[in-house]
Amino acid sequence: MKRTLVVALALALAAPVVTLPVTPADAQVLTGRGAARRAPPRPRFTEADETRLFEAEDQVFEIDRQLAEIQTAGEAAGGLTEAQQAQIDTLNRRRADAQRTIERLERKRDR
Repeated sequence: MKRTLVVALALALAAPVVTLPVTPADAQVLTGRGAARRAPPRPRFTEADETRLFEAEDQVFEIDRQLAEIQTAGEAAGGLTEAQQAQIDTLNRRRADAQRTIERLERKRDR
């Protein structure tokens, strides 16, 4: 038994050392494992953003006024003409764009 144990120990010591190559990507993952996680900084609401917000609100107000005028003129004439309807469609698209700008800037401001 002693002889078997000595032979097994000799074979274990004589065996070549097996190593696994580590790729740079693996090393990078292992390096960052204990790193603290930090959220990216929030974008600030600047004076330029505030100015754009006020301009977009003014634009929505002005478009609403123009839409009301066109609708009143159409009712007085007994119906909207094709030109008035096209103008209403254009104003509604511009109003939707301005409203999206307002919503985006308000979300940025309220963060």
